Amino acid sequence: MIKFKDLECYPIRFDLFGLIAMSDKLTFPMVWREEYYLKKVIEINIKDVIILGRNLTQETDND
Repeated sequence: MIKFKDLECYPIRFDLFGLIAMSDKLTFPMVWREEYYLKKVIEINIKDVIILGRNLTQETDND
């Protein structure tokens, strides 16, 4: 699995209920939907979850 250091990641905002509904299992770190590397949860509020990670589709676009 791809691994990034915390300094190589940035906060990504997800819709909390949408993320839960679209995922049968969330473990960290993980590659989610082959689009995002999710390292760890930073903040959860009533509507959103902020996760430290990277957008993998942007990585492949740069090649």
